Amino acid sequence: MPVGTSAAWASGLGVTLVEVAGPAREALLADPGIRQGLLDGVDRGLTGEPPALPDAGSIYALREGRRTTGAPDGIVAVVRDCPRASEAALLAVAVAPASRGRSLATKALLLAERRLIEEGASRVLARVPRTNGRGLYYMLRCGFTPVPGVDAPPTAGEATWFARRVRPG
Repeated sequence: MPVGTSAAWASGLGVTLVEVAGPAREALLADPGIRQGLLDGVDRGLTGEPPALPDAGSIYALREGRRTTGAPDGIVAVVRDCPRASEAALLAVAVAPASRGRSLATKALLLAERRLIEEGASRVLARVPRTNGRGLYYMLRCGFTPVPGVDAPPTAGEATWFARRVRPG
């Protein structure tokens, strides 16, 4: 299903991220592969409804290579000025099951982090549900470390927050 046909928000590392909004956003979130990727982000093999993503956040279609159109391989969900001003939170990095095994999530995570820092974010945090052991390990492999409780967002809930870079604000 083609979604997100605008210019790339970020491209590099072998992936492209294109912002999707309106009907394209709804279509992307309804895609069966994307839905399963979001569910697997909570717990592998989970069924039902994927976790809701905030309307205030930006959703980016993830595509392998330099494609800005065509079927998405996954998504990245970002909220700016969260949990604090000048910070950004990655709420989801999900890859459709058919597109796994090519390091797309790692490339997308690092590309999104780089782009957010270029936009002025002093810190990029990533949220991983505590039920997702693979996700926790994935964040460590990507060079992120758990954020101590005192620095974690107040809405941490049943999640572990990670951060990798800090730029003087």
